[in-house]
Amino acid sequence: IGHALNVCGEDHVGIGTDGSVATIDDMEAYRSAIAIEHEERKAAGIAAKGERADTHPFIIDLRGPDQFRKLTRMMEAKGHKPRVIEKVLGANFVSYADRVWA
Repeated sequence: IGHALNVCGEDHVGIGTDGSVATIDDMEAYRSAIAIEHEERKAAGIAAKGERADTHPFIIDLRGPDQFRKLTRMMEAKGHKPRVIEKVLGANFVSYADRVWA
């Protein structure tokens, strides 16, 4: 996020919230299931180039229903101002939608 803010500016960075909330409590079972799925995809010839079983479609520390509260605290700890955090967590999307659809 810090890099994106440095490159794009605070008015042009946002976190997509269109995915599901990762409520995985047992990461070892999840990793095992992903490894099996990866091997099946590889055997079937449908695995993407560079696909690995040890990657996840979410940040492990930011899973569950409180993921955005955690992200807020992480951004605060990095010294981001409340205004910037608000923009990244949704205000920039509202502003964009207003400009496009208004």
